[in-house]
Amino acid sequence: MLLPRMTSRTSSELSPVLKSLVSRSVALLGKVIQQEAGATAFRKIENIRCRMAGLRGTSGEQQHRELKRLYSQLKRASAREQMQTAHAFTLMLELMNACENAYRTHRLRQHPESAPQEPGSAQIIYVLTAHPSEARAPENIFLFRALQQVLVEILNGRFGTHEEKLHYLLTEAWRTPASPGRRPSVEDEAEHIFSILLQPGNIETLVRASQEIASIHIRTWVGGDKDGHPYVDRKTLKRSLQCSRTYLLNIIQNNLNDSENLNLARLFNSLQIVKRGDGARVEKVKRTIESMTSRQRHRNGAAHPALVYLKQILELFPGLVVPLELRESADLIHSARRNPRGSVIAGMLSELRELSAGGNPLCYARGLIISMASSPADVHAALDLVREVLRTETFPVIPLFEQEKALEQAPRIVRELLHNRTILAQVKTAWGGFVEIMLGYSDSAKEVGGLRSRFLIARAVRKLDQEIRRHACKPVFFHGSGGSVDRGGGSIDEQTAWWPESALTRFKATIQGEMVDRTFAGHEITRSQFARIAKRAAETSLKNSSTLDAAEQRIVLQFAKNASNTYRKQVHSPDFAEITRHATLYAYLSALRIGSRPAKRKKTPKSAVEALRAIPWVLCWTQSRTLFPAWWGIGSAWRKTPPANRKLLKKAFGKDALFRSYIKLLGFTLAKVELGVWRIALEQSGLSGKLAKTTLLAFESEYRQACSFVRSMSGEQNLLWFRPWLGESIQLRSPMIHPLNLLQISATKNRNANLLRTTVTGISSGMMTTG
Repeated sequence: MLLPRMTSRTSSELSPVLKSLVSRSVALLGKVIQQEAGATAFRKIENIRCRMAGLRGTSGEQQHRELKRLYSQLKRASAREQMQTAHAFTLMLELMNACENAYRTHRLRQHPESAPQEPGSAQIIYVLTAHPSEARAPENIFLFRALQQVLVEILNGRFGTHEEKLHYLLTEAWRTPASPGRRPSVEDEAEHIFSILLQPGNIETLVRASQEIASIHIRTWVGGDKDGHPYVDRKTLKRSLQCSRTYLLNIIQNNLNDSENLNLARLFNSLQIVKRGDGARVEKVKRTIESMTSRQRHRNGAAHPALVYLKQILELFPGLVVPLELRESADLIHSARRNPRGSVIAGMLSELRELSAGGNPLCYARGLIISMASSPADVHAALDLVREVLRTETFPVIPLFEQEKALEQAPRIVRELLHNRTILAQVKTAWGGFVEIMLGYSDSAKEVGGLRSRFLIARAVRKLDQEIRRHACKPVFFHGSGGSVDRGGGSIDEQTAWWPESALTRFKATIQGEMVDRTFAGHEITRSQFARIAKRAAETSLKNSSTLDAAEQRIVLQFAKNASNTYRKQVHSPDFAEITRHATLYAYLSALRIGSRPAKRKKTPKSAVEALRAIPWVLCWTQSRTLFPAWWGIGSAWRKTPPANRKLLKKAFGKDALFRSYIKLLGFTLAKVELGVWRIALEQSGLSGKLAKTTLLAFESEYRQACSFVRSMSGEQNLLWFRPWLGESIQLRSPMIHPLNLLQISATKNRNANLLRTTVTGISSGMMTTG
């Protein structure tokens, strides 16, 4: 979802403190490699590291010659040597990330992110999802979490004092596989996410943030997201709730044991297992706690701290579970409406009714999302299904608009729905007047390209905001965005630059699998994100509306359309399907074991591109280091733009928040692209020499023009003129990813699945996104 800010300071270069920490930590990793793999292996790995470092600032041809030499060397190495090299570079990139997180924590302790003085009416809702799945193994994640804490201690003291502890953890990391050994089940994904979220420190952070910053709410799709997932059903729904219940009860039990309040501890025995009628049992416990709190305050003037803590947890999680959000595609919701007995989603709603009996189903799940929504009939079918199976009208249904036509039609669809007196009455009486709309960034960007996708979403949001308010209701915009720019990611400021006030005061967005650990990487980092969001919400003077005149708006929209047309033409060309199959990981997605959800759609559409889901699509192009979907078409649109129109685009850059934020994110993306690596991949792909050459030339031309566009808009040569230190960070880490790409090519040729998975983990760490 959100790209982190390195520090609260503005600087043109990376901190020397951070550079020193990375340098000394990587040197210690080198000692561990020598200790564990031997001096010969270490010398080979160190030689590669030095050669890659030497590529910084060299010409494209120099890089190509060196990468070809290295590829030739690596493909001749033994399978053991290849694996050692991949593991070494993966750990080094993870270590760099841990150093950066530790430094952010250190700086935030010195200079906390400021928040509004008083928590206002703002709400922040994080919805944790499993996809794109975290590419690292759980054991690896927790080792690096411990390692990060040691690095924070080092920044607060001296390196030598904590060197032995760091050495020990790095040794354990070397001995532990970085990538998962098997494909995770839905239950594994729930366990992973809750093991990160539901730690005592994070609960304390959530409680304090709710008191000091804004009203915080956490939900999850894991166990409830049926859309296109053959392994999600009523059993996974129950198991997900059970998993979060177990974690929460362990936290409560440990707190009560510390307070020696055994009578209170026994109160929770009836809640150990989530089963039929759980709602009634939870309500009974809540009434007992409320009664005990009231008596103690009457008798002592204050309640026991253990009771206060329990009440705080129950305010965060009223059902003593992390509530789910259910999702199913519109066509299957219609099928469920016709035949509930044969429907999985109807079975999930039935399970929810049974579990929450005697309580409030909203404590267990917060709504039903209709994916691929495209008509009022889709919402009517979902409303009828919920009414018949769950037997309540308080459970919201949420249309997800995620394709071009649906986004264009969204205001009309909502207008028709709210013109229906029965639905409007239900919204106002049963839903608190809130109308929630989900916006899909990944699928829309895959369909039409990044820039047009953002304009489609922004226009839909503005019109929906007006339409919903016109009916005296309150809009809630749920942004289904991910960590990478291709999926709507970005810093908080850039992501929300164009949002209307309603979207800021009720901030709701997905925290997708790979970003969960980074979002909850420590109290300071988590709190700073909440504070930043609340600060944006408090800036009510910023209307975030476009101030473009008619001519400027027309030119910007035409530019986005031209870019989209070029993108679509490329994506749907026969040659491009061939390129995707042979020069990317497309053919090897099933071997990766990094997600429970199938990468390809069950109903195979016309082309390989259409068959691939949006997130694996982005993964293919992230691993290739081209980040193709985020920028393709921009260069061609710029080349075709006449001088007079270029001047209008330049004016628009200075006036329009959405256009400006996109160009900043585009600059960030282009700075990470490595076409030298892509050239090797094309040469080794098995494509004809002619197709490989024409493809490379097309990429180079489009890339040059896209860079020219960013530089013309900003007036700066540096693609990251707005965050120069970030450019330096990318420049330092980028060459260290190259060996992993070369090993990945070798792994695909030799069908070495273990090596392939390790390289995917390493490249994801280096690029700081899976897909």
